[in-house]
Amino acid sequence: MDRDLFELSLIGTGDDSDPSGRIGGFLSGILFVAVLSFAYWLHSAEGFGREFSVSVLAGSALGFVMQRSRFCFFCNFRDYYQGGDPRGTLGILSSLAVSVLGTFAVFDAWIPSPEAEYLPPNAFIGPVHVHLLLGGFSFGLGMLLSGSCISGHLYRIGEGSFGSFPALFGAGIGFILGFSTWNRLYGLWIADAPVIWLPHNLGYAGSAAVILAVLFAAALWVSKDGIPVSRGTDPSFTNVRKKFPRVLFEGRWPSWIGGILVGVISVLYYLRVRPLGVTSELGRISINAANHFGILPDRLYGLDAIAGCVTKAEAGSWTINAVFVLSLVAGSFVSSFASSQFRPSVPEAPWHKIFLSWFGGILLGWGACVSIGCTFGTFFSGISAGSLSGFVFAFGLIFGILSGNRMLNGADKNSTKV
Repeated sequence: MDRDLFELSLIGTGDDSDPSGRIGGFLSGILFVAVLSFAYWLHSAEGFGREFSVSVLAGSALGFVMQRSRFCFFCNFRDYYQGGDPRGTLGILSSLAVSVLGTFAVFDAWIPSPEAEYLPPNAFIGPVHVHLLLGGFSFGLGMLLSGSCISGHLYRIGEGSFGSFPALFGAGIGFILGFSTWNRLYGLWIADAPVIWLPHNLGYAGSAAVILAVLFAAALWVSKDGIPVSRGTDPSFTNVRKKFPRVLFEGRWPSWIGGILVGVISVLYYLRVRPLGVTSELGRISINAANHFGILPDRLYGLDAIAGCVTKAEAGSWTINAVFVLSLVAGSFVSSFASSQFRPSVPEAPWHKIFLSWFGGILLGWGACVSIGCTFGTFFSGISAGSLSGFVFAFGLIFGILSGNRMLNGADKNSTKV
């Protein structure tokens, strides 16, 4: 959570001797059973089925792990470039390593000869051109201004962060702006852009070796100044014995554990449903709203034909991605309640923070639309699939974050001088 937020704890310290802590654990247990029951019902309900059921389980598991380990792409990177703490970034790199190995194993079972002309089904392997750099830059700057990426805002809602709602509302507006500019960008760059899948040229083993080497080099770079050593628990609980499963909710999990679990969830979800992604439902809502007011072109060229976390027509009012996203929030909510970390929070300077969050959300939405995905879709799932598009998007992300940070620091220094 941001340090400049005013927080109000609802359910105590989480100590076993604290009645409010026991109440929080009891309520979180009820919510957990409710999530499992909902997944079971969806499995046999007419119009839903296995994929919806698995989406509930995977989404809630992802939200739970993200909350427990503070797995946020922007927050973890910010800890490194602002405070020199590489642990969160190493967690992201470990999640990518696990996901790459698992996803390539799935590919090898489905497509034994990667030299063939076709691509793995549903994998987020997109066209590579300037639009990824522009979208990544916009998304990175949006993360900086709003305080998180889209998936981070979703899991923070489960912790009680009201500041995430303006960001998500802004992201919807950003999607509408992205759809408004889509045909122009598609004609300029995307239509004829190459789709580069590394195993086509390097095979599975060669591609995995190259990607893992890049991840290992990045890990060496961010940890060159050393890794802080911590006990991994909140100091206030040092002399308190914890029983299972309460021990799972004491403090935060180490970033590398969260990263490994996110990688495992991504592989299992792709094997049973589709790659991880959190933006297609938000895009669907945005495009429906824009069409209602007649402000979009009659046709968005090529959008449905591009692999990625994009808006596609799905039968029914409930889509798989909607169920997945809501389950992510629910999983985070269960985790935060059980660990006594559910804290409704409002900014100290509400209107200023709300505007920054809203405007940053617009940049998030436009960047996600143009790049056909966000940090989970284009970046994480793209790299996991061996797509060059994920790496190009990552360059845009990093440049957007660092450039925005430099501009904000420069503005702060000038205001101080005045």
